[in-house]
Amino acid sequence: MAHPVTYRVLRQLSGRDDEPWLERARQDIARARREIRQGRFQRSMAVVTGVSAIVSGFETYVQHRRGAFSHWLMWTPVWLTPPVALAAVAAVVSERAARRLLPAISIVSLADGVIGFGYHIRGIRNLPGGFRLGRYNIVMGPPVFAPLLTCTVGVTGVLTGLLRREPPPLSRTATRRLERLMHARRNATHVRHSHARRAAPTSLQRGLAVTTALFAALAGGEAWFEHLRGSFNNPLMWTPVLVAPPMAVAALGAATSTRVADRLLPVASAITFLDGLLGFGLHLRGLKRMPGGASNLPFKLMQGPPAFAPLLFSSVGMLGLIAALLRRRNY
Repeated sequence: MAHPVTYRVLRQLSGRDDEPWLERARQDIARARREIRQGRFQRSMAVVTGVSAIVSGFETYVQHRRGAFSHWLMWTPVWLTPPVALAAVAAVVSERAARRLLPAISIVSLADGVIGFGYHIRGIRNLPGGFRLGRYNIVMGPPVFAPLLTCTVGVTGVLTGLLRREPPPLSRTATRRLERLMHARRNATHVRHSHARRAAPTSLQRGLAVTTALFAALAGGEAWFEHLRGSFNNPLMWTPVLVAPPMAVAALGAATSTRVADRLLPVASAITFLDGLLGFGLHLRGLKRMPGGASNLPFKLMQGPPAFAPLLFSSVGMLGLIAALLRRRNY
């Protein structure tokens, strides 16, 4: 239910703001955290979905080009990239697109990832020796969990449709006055039950936490197989394998425990997110060190370390951070 004090009135009450930049940054961070807790970040999540779709689509194109697009279904995740990205842009502008168009296309993207997983399993089975030589064929064959990791794009798109829009921009003075008024209103009307309602996990938060745990397990497994192909020639190649299990455990614990969600999951998610960025930098360095320079870039992208794959690992950390913050029952 909207607060009776409108944003227009608060803009008229706005005054000059002379606070230091550090205090302003602190308030901006606090406001962003509150909006995430209240589920008010629909536009931001739409942007994340669009960027993730582009990154995932490009990585899929490069990896499937390595396989010469031997099956027509290898084109489907590439074909879905523009519609998902355009729907995400529309969701930034239109709430109707955010609630209808983007989730619908995201569900198609999710289904495509599941279908791709089935075809990757079939591809491994069709290799000489099949699953009897499973360790070799899983490492050297099509990446087994990669299609499921691209489903993070579909998850963020569906999540976008479940969220609320961010409030319109206000001056800092108006924002502070609105926050004080809403705080006073909550204290007056929910003094008996406000703590219990804030602390209790929501069904959305539980579902997102469990989904994060699943993606953490998949990302850790895929990192193991892909880095085993490179014989773990750099000790840092072990980090995603070691980080994924605690991340999965923390996400599962957050589905039932407020303490885990408030303390353990944010730390595990931040480490996972940063480890993905570290891997992204190392993969770029690996591509740079390959012979041929920029003129040989297409070959490098196909035969070298997958450039954007570590960012899918970072997306697991991002989902975990959102699951840790999204705690309002009255969402």
